[in-house]
This record gives sequence, C-alpha cells and structure tokens, in this order.
Amino acid sequence: MSAKNKVVYILGAGFSKSAGAPLQSEIIRDIFSLTIDDIERDIHYNNDGLKELFLDCKNNFEYILKNLFFIAPKHYKYLSLEDIYSSIDKSILSNLSLRNISKKDLHDIRQKINALIIILMKIKLPDNARKKHIRKFANYLVEERSKDIDEDPFTIISTNWDIILENALRMEMDTNKGDIDYCFYTHSFRESNRGEKLRSGLYNRGLGKYNLKILKLHGSMNWLQCQRCQRVYITYFDKIALEQFLTKPAPTCIHCTNNYLNEDNSFQGAYLNSVLIMPTFLKDLNNFNLKLTWQIAGIELQEASKIVFMGYSLPLADFELRHLLASSIRSDAEIEVVLHRNDKPKIHDYKNFPAFRYRSFLGKRKIKFYYDGVEGYINDLIT
Repeated sequence: MSAKNKVVYILGAGFSKSAGAPLQSEIIRDIFSLTIDDIERDIHYNNDGLKELFLDCKNNFEYILKNLFFIAPKHYKYLSLEDIYSSIDKSILSNLSLRNISKKDLHDIRQKINALIIILMKIKLPDNARKKHIRKFANYLVEERSKDIDEDPFTIISTNWDIILENALRMEMDTNKGDIDYCFYTHSFRESNRGEKLRSGLYNRGLGKYNLKILKLHGSMNWLQCQRCQRVYITYFDKIALEQFLTKPAPTCIHCTNNYLNEDNSFQGAYLNSVLIMPTFLKDLNNFNLKLTWQIAGIELQEASKIVFMGYSLPLADFELRHLLASSIRSDAEIEVVLHRNDKPKIHDYKNFPAFRYRSFLGKRKIKFYYDGVEGYINDLIT
C-alpha cells in the first residue's frame, strides 16, 4: 500500500470510553466518586503515598469549586473542566490573581487537578488494553503494518492521554520486528522495560524494523520530560506521569545528571514533568516535541486518502485541531466517522449533534457515519 492509499485514524475520547475511560464531561463526577478503597486496591504504588496525594489534591480541588466557583457539591458534575482550566490559565498568563488566589497558588492548584486526573485514569484503566475489541484492533494494525516495512499504510492520531492502544499494540507485536513510534526521539524511563531498552522509532527504522506511528497531540500519561534538555522519557504499561507528583524527590534526567555532575546545582531544571495538555481554551502547544507531533500530524493528514474519526465528536472548543484538519485534509479524502448510537441525530435537533458539525465543517467531502460505536466498527472492520 502506497502513501496515496494511506489511512489516518483519529482517536477521540469515545475510543477510550469504549474501554472504560471517562469522557471529559464525566471526569469531575468520577474524581469525587473515587474512594480510599479504590486507592488501596492499586498495587503498583505505595498506598500511603498515593492516598495522601489523592486526599490533598481532592481537598484543594473541592476548596476552589466551593470558594472560587461557588458550586454546591451536588452540582460539581455539571461544571466543565474547560471552565476551570481556562479561568486559571487566563489569570496565570495575565500575571493576575483569581479572586483571592495568587498566581503562585494557582500554579499549585492546577498541578493538583492534573494529579487527580492522572490518579483517576490510573484507577479506572488498570488493564483495559486487554479489552477484546481493543486487542482486535491492535492485532489488525500490527498485521497491516508488518506486511511490508517499506510501505506506510496508516497513522494513528490521538487526542487522548491514556495508553490503552499502545499497551494493546505492545501485547500484539513482536518488538524484534517493529515497535511504536511517537515520531520524536525518546528515552527509556527505566533502563530496561520487560528486559529490553526502549528506543525511538528512528532508531528502530535504522535497524530495519517497521515503525507504527502514534501521534499524541495532547501528550501522554507514559511520558515524562526533562525541563532542562527536553528529552522525553517513556515506558509502557505504566502511567509514569504520576511520578512527578508522587516520587520524592522528584525524578530527574539521568543524562543531565551525568553531563553536569561536577557543577553546582546539577539538578537545577533537570526534573522530569508530565507532558499533558489539559482541557482549556488557552492550550500551550509550544512544547518542542508536541510542536513536532502536530507538524507531522499535518503531513500525515495531507497524505491520507481516507480518514477515520473514531469516537471524536469534533467539538468547537478543539479549534487547534479543527484548524489542522481544515488546512491539511485533501478535498478528495474519504471520511468515515464512528460515533455512539446516542450520537445519532434527531431531525428536530440536528444542529446539536456531531453529524451537523462534521457536515458543516468538511463541506462537500464524502462522509460515512457509523453509529454502532467503536467496538461495533472494529468488529465490522475485522471479520
């Protein structure tokens, strides 16, 4: 299959929802539904440390909901994360306090909300890569990509932070023949992972392996980035973004530590932070590796003869991605949109459904809508 027949799969929250992840609109509700018992069932981290972090972050989050947004507990679930993050981000960017909360405290509160979301995803998605339809899709992708390593049949573009698909792909593939490629240079967070060093896609291509491209536009929960050299450390089967908040002292870049070992303040700026773009109208996409990811995503969309949106409703708030799609998708590209049955439009309320947004945005392009959900689409695709 040549580039002119390339398929680009664009994964939205509905893709992960099919494996048990919460939608953005459900995150606040689910955070306040978490209990200490849920935390204690996690076996990968020190429970006391995780419980302490969870309770501290949850108390701070509840404080701003009550005292900044004046929301009663029973109405927490109705507040949009975008409203919270956008209000905080606007104050930070303007160098202003938000009511009685200083800019410095806003930074701290923002980090605590980030930590809560990561904890939620960690608890909700312990082993969801084993979902039957996710494994089926992963197996299909591996088989398609491994047919001819010199061809470039498809690319995955994801707006999700979770690592459901990556983990399923790693279960299905022979990593001696190919591996996942985030399309920038990566380093192994731990020296080895499952007995092997984790190498970048370019490195593996140099060894004659195939690369399976996944472009994560909003970052990923298995990435940590050095704040000094911008190296990105990765692993699989573990949401290491939590390490920034849980590990004391915070994890540091081993390369910067070695390179500046004999200098004073060798750790200055070399701490590893998560790479997650949160739901806000003021997204900061200036991160070097994310800028590269978005640039490559544009190229992949330009080359695609077919684009499959899986569980993505094309919300108006995603204006950065809408701009990328508008500037990159070919006029003759075939479009398939995979949605849930609840998204099937009603005639009297058509403008409030995703189908209206797609048709008005993509114009005369051919669009096929599927309303059997991600799982139904995958089962139909792979017979």
